[in-house]
Amino acid sequence: MRETDRIEREAVNRSPQRFHRGKLGQVLERFLDSHAGGKHKDYNLIELDQLWREAARVDPAIGLNLFGLFTPQDWHVLAYLCLYSPDVLSAMQLWARYAPLAADTDTVRLVNDENGLGVELNVDAPGDLARYVVEHYGVMAITQLRQGTGRDVQPVLAQFAHSRPSYYLQYSHWFGDRVEFDCPVNRFYFDAPSTRLPMQTRHHGLLELLTQELDRRLATHRHFTGWSARLAEGVRQSLAKGETPTLVDLAHALHQTPRTLRRRLEEQGTTFRQLLDQVRAELEQLLEMQGEPIAQIATQLGYSDTTAYLHARNRWRAVK
Repeated sequence: MRETDRIEREAVNRSPQRFHRGKLGQVLERFLDSHAGGKHKDYNLIELDQLWREAARVDPAIGLNLFGLFTPQDWHVLAYLCLYSPDVLSAMQLWARYAPLAADTDTVRLVNDENGLGVELNVDAPGDLARYVVEHYGVMAITQLRQGTGRDVQPVLAQFAHSRPSYYLQYSHWFGDRVEFDCPVNRFYFDAPSTRLPMQTRHHGLLELLTQELDRRLATHRHFTGWSARLAEGVRQSLAKGETPTLVDLAHALHQTPRTLRRRLEEQGTTFRQLLDQVRAELEQLLEMQGEPIAQIATQLGYSDTTAYLHARNRWRAVK
């Protein structure tokens, strides 16, 4: 690793760890494997930052090009929700509603101002990482809208918070002719006819099923505050490494005693087992949508065999 990378990585390390819960990291590794190999196995904010930087050395426009390497099995559930939506406006609304489930860094909201109706995207990450992720999300959204509508959907105005990159001419394919840089925020505006376009891939039954489950996940996700949030982050990190998290290990990492953490969780009305179940249930939903087999899901959730996983799943799914 170059000295500048080490310094940048140490700077990121000083911030609380946050996580991306899709397959973005795995696809980046596949890209790097085809150009001399990536090594990472877990995808917290630090690892993603390093993976993006390594990939950008091979392809400076990797933020625009990475989604083209995704298979349907790599898609996040939000990509499926877009296709199942009745129209473009509904897809935008669902993205804004469920963005926190994709990554701890993401905030999405609808805006309606003098430029029209749009989506505002904020990625709370260091500059280069934020640029790569915003480019990736923008291309993902446009790709899914085009696939779903069968039309060449483009924003009438695309505003980006980052400065103009060297490959800016490639932006027009995805974001149209009106592209602005060094803006206060990232926003994609669409004209009224585009927002009313129906999705040819819409599916009311699947959409209802997914939104009901994601509403439950979102409520669980928002429940994590204070010490439960810090413990949930530790659980996600351990599971991403293929490790089974324990309260003792997490207490050591947080410089607390297990007894202190139990008391803090009790003060928030939960237990470590309940928190672990909630995080596993959240991750399970994403793995299922990505087409992972049951045996692989069991392994990634930290279970030694499928029977133990199915027994635990029955327990957490019974909790409403």
